[in-house]
Amino acid sequence: MIAQYDVISKHIAQWEQHFVEPDVFGTTDPHKIAELIDTFCQNGFGAAVEEYLFYESSIGAVCGVRLEDQRCVVVKVHHAHTLAFLQAMVQVQRYLLAHNYPCTKPLLAPCPLAYGIATTEELMNEGIYHEAYDPAIRRSMAEMLAQLIRLTRTPAIIPGLQPADLDLRLPPGVTWGVPHSKLFNFEATAAGAEWIDEIASQAQAIKLQGAGDLVLGHIDWGVKHFRYVGERVSVIYDWDSLLLEKEPIIVGRASGYFTYTEYFGGFRGPTNEEAQAFIAEYETARGQPFTPEEYQTIRAAKLYQLAYGARLEHALHPQETSYPEGSCRARLAQSQ
Repeated sequence: MIAQYDVISKHIAQWEQHFVEPDVFGTTDPHKIAELIDTFCQNGFGAAVEEYLFYESSIGAVCGVRLEDQRCVVVKVHHAHTLAFLQAMVQVQRYLLAHNYPCTKPLLAPCPLAYGIATTEELMNEGIYHEAYDPAIRRSMAEMLAQLIRLTRTPAIIPGLQPADLDLRLPPGVTWGVPHSKLFNFEATAAGAEWIDEIASQAQAIKLQGAGDLVLGHIDWGVKHFRYVGERVSVIYDWDSLLLEKEPIIVGRASGYFTYTEYFGGFRGPTNEEAQAFIAEYETARGQPFTPEEYQTIRAAKLYQLAYGARLEHALHPQETSYPEGSCRARLAQSQ
């Protein structure tokens, strides 16, 4: 008998179109999804699901469950990443945990679930969420990013890791990769987005040619992925955002994005002053300032990230020519 799966039903009911579930589960039926997750847990953990705690889908589908033996685990089903990528991600997580870094703890090796690949983690929910407009929170995020890259600056030392498995950089001449969700169709909404594409193309060329060491970093460095106990970061989530990339690009992206969260109602991007403060705090934690050439790479990465947000907005509202204040399109236009 399947446990109550109201959290799955409620999430499915929120959307008229579903872009993840058909790809990873082959269905949008909440009962069938619950059944697939339950069977997976019985096979992998030797225990059925007692309670479905939460369910979300965006790039992949993620479900928190309590098993009948009272273990609480998170099952994330991916369709955008290869098995090699996810295996490499788990290797890095284990390495970071061995060095007392607060990433999530992987459990089973990545393996198939329906039409996707599942990763599993211990449910770690100690602590609370914060907003990153608080300078102390911003500083802690910059310091944790610096600590992460200090540990992963030489990827070859991580046992068993093939760094190329985490290299998803675009080749020369390509401006956009595949959008992170099928909700956004860049090809069908190309008209009117030429100005965004041109800015992004120029920024992408600078990124490719720009200065900076290749390191492993987390490229979705938003405060929504951080929990705190007091002033201590208790856990950082979303490790399928781990990539091989130039250090200034990782920092530049983070400086324009670190305030992102969905947990407190409204959201605004960092001001220029906040972004620069994040970079300066990262440099302090790093123990070395960036060179002028690396700063050029940082600026290009930040601009490209803003252009990507603008392109997403355009894909949803391609007829708009007057942009809401604070939107990525408005901020991008003002930056030129």
